[in-house]
Formats: sequence, structure tokens, C-alpha cells
Amino acid sequence: MRIFGLFLLLSLAMVGFSSQSVADKALYWDFIHHEGYKHDFDPYVGQQKIKQRSEKDMDSWSPVDWIDNPGDEKIILRDFYTMEIVKEQYMDRDNIPVLRVGEPFIRLSSFDQKRVLEFIDYVFKITESEKNGMYFVYYDGDDDAPLGVYNKSGYLNY
Repeated sequence: MRIFGLFLLLSLAMVGFSSQSVADKALYWDFIHHEGYKHDFDPYVGQQKIKQRSEKDMDSWSPVDWIDNPGDEKIILRDFYTMEIVKEQYMDRDNIPVLRVGEPFIRLSSFDQKRVLEFIDYVFKITESEKNGMYFVYYDGDDDAPLGVYNKSGYLNY
């Protein structure tokens, strides 16, 4: 009987302590997530919204920036061939211009790739020559699929 009484006393004590800790947790939870607190933190003064600028917004480059004197276009194109950025240009079976580029073109950043292709379009006026003027860009080491296409929207990388 004593053992039973001791067991009963211990179980009642444990239930009392556990119910007390549950009540404490509920009180703490209510304090943090109470509806009365609106959390009205405003990180910007006067409700301002700061527009996050992209790198493209800061890029005001145009092909004319590379041309200092009349005739520099030919010199720059010759340098593209010398550095093997551009390997060759030709028309494919469907009469669409193709620009074959080399390994140095692949190593350029996406901004510089866009600038090279935009400069080539500026010199040859491919996108202006027809209604849907465009040219394919192929990598010299891969004949299967083009890297992308350049049209009035810019360089669309596949």
C-alpha cells in the first residue's frame, strides 16, 4: 500500500509540474503572437520604396563608344578575327546569317559577349536589313546547335 501511495503522490506531482510548464508555454506563445501587437515596423522613412537597380540599368554602352575615327569598324573587326573571338561569317542554307565564334568569345562575360554581337550588328546592320533581321551564333567547336540568336531584342542565349 505504501508503494501504491508513493506512486500516486509522484504521479500527481509530475502531472502538476507538467501542466504548469504547458501553461507557461501557452502564456509565452500568446505574448509573442498576440493579435494586439501589430508589428508596425517601417524600414523606410515616409513609406518610400527603393528601386533595386540591375546591372543592365547602369550599362549605357553603345557600339559608337568603340569607334574613335571613321574606319575603326574594320580595324575592330580585324582584331576580333585576330583574337579568334570571331572565326567566320557566312549564310546558311536558309539564307540566314551565321556568326561562328571561338573559345575567347565563350570566355568573355555576358556583357562583353552582348557588346561584341551588338557591334557586329551595328557594322553590318543585319537586324535593320529585313523585317525580322537576325543571325545565329555558333561555337566553332560545336556544329550541332547554335549558342543563341541575335535580333532586334538583343542576344538570346539558348
